[in-house]
Amino acid sequence: MSDEIIDQGRRTFFKETFSYFGNAVSEIVKNKVEAVTKNSSGLSLHAKKRRYIRPPGAVREEEFIALCTKCDECIKVCPHESIRKLNKDFDIADGTPIIVPEETPCYLCEDYHCIKACNDGALVAVNKVEEITMGHASINEDNCMAYGAQFCEQCVRNCPVPDAIYLEDNKPVVRREKCVGCGICENVCNTVNQPIAIKVVP
Repeated sequence: MSDEIIDQGRRTFFKETFSYFGNAVSEIVKNKVEAVTKNSSGLSLHAKKRRYIRPPGAVREEEFIALCTKCDECIKVCPHESIRKLNKDFDIADGTPIIVPEETPCYLCEDYHCIKACNDGALVAVNKVEEITMGHASINEDNCMAYGAQFCEQCVRNCPVPDAIYLEDNKPVVRREKCVGCGICENVCNTVNQPIAIKVVP
């Protein structure tokens, strides 16, 4: 038997082996997602909305819950201490990482330390800030001083995403398709406006 035939045989063997293991891993992840995303009544959580602000790069909620091992690595590396562990008993998401913008927003670090620290696939790489979808800001006009008698543009001035919030007739307006849900506007609003007028929802 020639060396060429032997080499071809080896290449075929390794190709088939890696393909088999790759498919096996994909199937395991798929099964894990399906198993974890069933609640006690057997109904899928797929249609339910995300209830918490997740770190940048978070996959869909049902996949996030299944893949996140609650290792806390993203929490440890966040330079602004924006990420915390959810502490909510009897919640399937208990122990997973969340962001509470009113207290400490996500400052959209250029290096995305949290994403790089995640080895479980719960946080995936983003190419540009516009791809981040943590949530969307919503303005309660009844609470916003700019919609009353006092001028305020703190949310507009502090927003890190160009044109995500802009002024229209001296009143802030959220451009939903550009908002990434970092929560900086909510955080700064909390320092100048009471009750708070901006809320970021998942």
